[in-house]
Amino acid sequence: MKHEEEIIERKSWIAAVMGMTMTGMGQIYNGGLLKGVSLFVVFIVTFVVGFRLSVYLPDKYFIVGITLSLGATLSVYIYSIVEAYRKSSKQGVGYKLKFYNKWYFYIAAWALCFFITGTANLYIRDNVFALYKIPVDYHQPVVLKGDRVIADKTAYKRKSPQKGDIIVFVYPDDRRKVFLRRIAGLPGDVLDLEGGQEYTVPHGTIFVLCESRKGSRCHDSRDFGPVPLRDVIGKVRQVIYSYGTDGMRWNRTGLTFGKSPRAEKHSS
Repeated sequence: MKHEEEIIERKSWIAAVMGMTMTGMGQIYNGGLLKGVSLFVVFIVTFVVGFRLSVYLPDKYFIVGITLSLGATLSVYIYSIVEAYRKSSKQGVGYKLKFYNKWYFYIAAWALCFFITGTANLYIRDNVFALYKIPVDYHQPVVLKGDRVIADKTAYKRKSPQKGDIIVFVYPDDRRKVFLRRIAGLPGDVLDLEGGQEYTVPHGTIFVLCESRKGSRCHDSRDFGPVPLRDVIGKVRQVIYSYGTDGMRWNRTGLTFGKSPRAEKHSS
């Protein structure tokens, strides 16, 4: 009787659904614990390593690297679902339950995989790159309201900030906020400000300005002072996509940012 109870049909649709909930779960359901774990590891490694290597590409290819990494990760995910479905179809009713074919094991495995996946996502967001939505039009025509830009958080771990870089940083007057501005002065630079005033950028800080060329005045280092280098989050490298009142701006997808003559003219 015990032997008969261990022979239970594997249902293809259940294998597919379990695979959809987490990479490798369909294989575990089918009795392939090692295969399921291996596919999950490949999924996570492809995700993390692919994104991590993308930051080394030139700016204009950054989005290409991210897209390829997403594609490779998605391919592993889809393969795991299809493989689980096909394997289950071939097994039919002749499947002997393994010790881990228990509901509580599935829940524990899913919870562990969910934790690892979440940790990988947090690692990428906090240490590699992050997306930011531009909510204001201070930076026209270079950066538009509605742009979704990508900031490389590894950029200044590999090289020093450069004059003209567009950066995201912690706003000095309210550390809950993140601002986007262009670097106009580096430590030790002497800047010519309005009214012929000269200003020397203190050590360990940078001087940032708005990008607007419309003559409008916005909040920058002339108001809140220099930004400590430790508060720089990352370098803005590309527009991922842009959406405004006129709809999707496809021509801005993949746009990179060069140096600003406006930022250069403040140096002496």
